[in-house]
Amino acid sequence: MNPNDSHNQGGYDQGVCFSVPSEEERFISIGKKATLLILCGICILFLVNVKRYNFISDDSFITLRYARNLVQGEGLVFNPGEKVEGFTSMLWTLLLSLCGLIGIDLLAAARILGVVAGLNTIILTYRLFYALNASPVQSVLGLFAPLMLAVNGAFACWAGSGMETALFVCLTVGSYLMVLEERWVLATVLTSACILTRPEGMLVFGLLFLFQFIRAWGDKKRLWLGWLLACGITASGLVAFRLFYFQDWLPNTFYAKTGGEWNQIIRGFRYLAEYCADYEGLLLMAAPVGYFLLVGELKSRFLAVTAVALWGATVWVGGDGLPMYRFALAPLPFLLVLQGRLIKNLCRHVIKSSRYSPKKVGYGLVIVALFWAVIHLSNPIVGSHYRLYEYQKKVEIPRWTLIGKLFKENASKQDSLAAVPIGAVSYYSELYVYDMLGLTNKHIARLEIPQTEMGWTGHEKHDGQYILSQKPTYLLLGNIDVTNKPRNPQSRPFIPYFNKYIWEREKDMFETDLIFKMYAPRSVEIAPDQYLNFYELREEFR
Repeated sequence: MNPNDSHNQGGYDQGVCFSVPSEEERFISIGKKATLLILCGICILFLVNVKRYNFISDDSFITLRYARNLVQGEGLVFNPGEKVEGFTSMLWTLLLSLCGLIGIDLLAAARILGVVAGLNTIILTYRLFYALNASPVQSVLGLFAPLMLAVNGAFACWAGSGMETALFVCLTVGSYLMVLEERWVLATVLTSACILTRPEGMLVFGLLFLFQFIRAWGDKKRLWLGWLLACGITASGLVAFRLFYFQDWLPNTFYAKTGGEWNQIIRGFRYLAEYCADYEGLLLMAAPVGYFLLVGELKSRFLAVTAVALWGATVWVGGDGLPMYRFALAPLPFLLVLQGRLIKNLCRHVIKSSRYSPKKVGYGLVIVALFWAVIHLSNPIVGSHYRLYEYQKKVEIPRWTLIGKLFKENASKQDSLAAVPIGAVSYYSELYVYDMLGLTNKHIARLEIPQTEMGWTGHEKHDGQYILSQKPTYLLLGNIDVTNKPRNPQSRPFIPYFNKYIWEREKDMFETDLIFKMYAPRSVEIAPDQYLNFYELREEFR
């Protein structure tokens, strides 16, 4: 039999002749029925964790607006008539558009699809462990990675956020699994979908090609070339469509969120350091990667390289300005699988040494699993990640949703507004919206960032005088300022700045007196003891 023909469901090579399972293998083995029951329990635990976080990201409403405009015949646009790729995921936008076409609520569809993708990721991660395992014995440690993924707060948070995060993780793990098992039809579908889901999909495709090229060296059978050709056509087609429709090589969001050079990379390392401090720690993350890079077989080394490459990409873009470590999730399943394999190797070594009985090793495994699970289940305490998540969930997202609906009911369809952030406000108001950060604006997205500016990641680019020149009807400054009583309209600026990062991105609005000549300060009650403070364009300038 061909040792490369590994299409069996167990994930190990059929062409390998296995010896009788050793004592240590029998000790950590588990039956299929027990495995299935535990996996079901893990999936239920994940759903409980998703409900616990119950988070909706403001950025998800940007994609929802694109999807709604496409359904309504406006095209892939944020504002009608303006072809700017202000979303990150082509596939996610198209999937949501299909849901909209058949009458499903877009936000509900986005959240359900994300949770389904999360459940599939858990199962695929379990399968990935056995794709690396050269043993027919099912190990209880194969459940380690799925369990840690299910209890991980960041994974649960983003699975139900309405964004494409969980789908990208799912497609990445699925692509690797299918390539490792040489199931080329499924590998083609999943890798092509991964390319269409996020810009990092190109990196995933490149890594998979490198692995397969090394693995197939000297092999006359080139069945994988069909996968390479199909995925290459997908990548080329995406770039060609982007050039034709948006006149850009990359999404506009890429230009809007990059350009900080060394400051950006420094922030990326800080993001990595905060994640390490909140979860496993640098040693527990680096140990399995270093171990398998040095002494692992090709497949394990490949997963270790992937984890490093995905984290390297995150560092290069400066981490993420959103809470709860969204960009840490793509490498997470690979790290967990490697950690599970390292623990299995250590257990095997300990039992072989005869220093400890299998019973004592079993107790040790339980303690390790509980320790790891508590780490992943615990709320982040380093930096502002958890505080920002809670504030957005309980205060900002409901507030911005309410404000968007307020403008929908009271503003004219010819009116426009400029704001940061733009998600829920733009989706519910349905007005023409100027994004002051440039996610949906080519002019701002291509500005150079002064190296002296260190704001929130992806929130540094701004051009206040340009925004004023566009004469939006409403200016929602100060991160959409809401207070328990109206602000003093005689104050300059009308909305004070207590956050240095918000001031940094909006201070150029006040470089001239134009804002005071063109705009009048206003305060409107949006709820009991809640006043929205904003600037409204004077009649003579309309």
